[in-house]
Amino acid sequence: MPFVRYRIVQISGWKLALGALLLGALLFALFILAAGIFLLVLPVAAIVGALAYLFGSRTKTKDFPDGDFSGGVIETEYREVEQKQLEQDRK
Repeated sequence: MPFVRYRIVQISGWKLALGALLLGALLFALFILAAGIFLLVLPVAAIVGALAYLFGSRTKTKDFPDGDFSGGVIETEYREVEQKQLEQDRK
């Protein structure tokens, strides 16, 4: 087993307090930045949402009386084709 050397580092109380104060100031600055961005984006999102609500609807409820949306559905059938069948069809 190899010999391991280690060192105990003691940090004084005022250094811990200073570090905590700096961390708190950084978090507070990030919070203020995020709140500022939110306050810039919120009115734009509200205006865009209101315009989309008022003018953006392409499908009106009068186009689908009684809530029947199946009128625009195209039904089809699918079949699985193997490689041999594709080769035979080419010839």
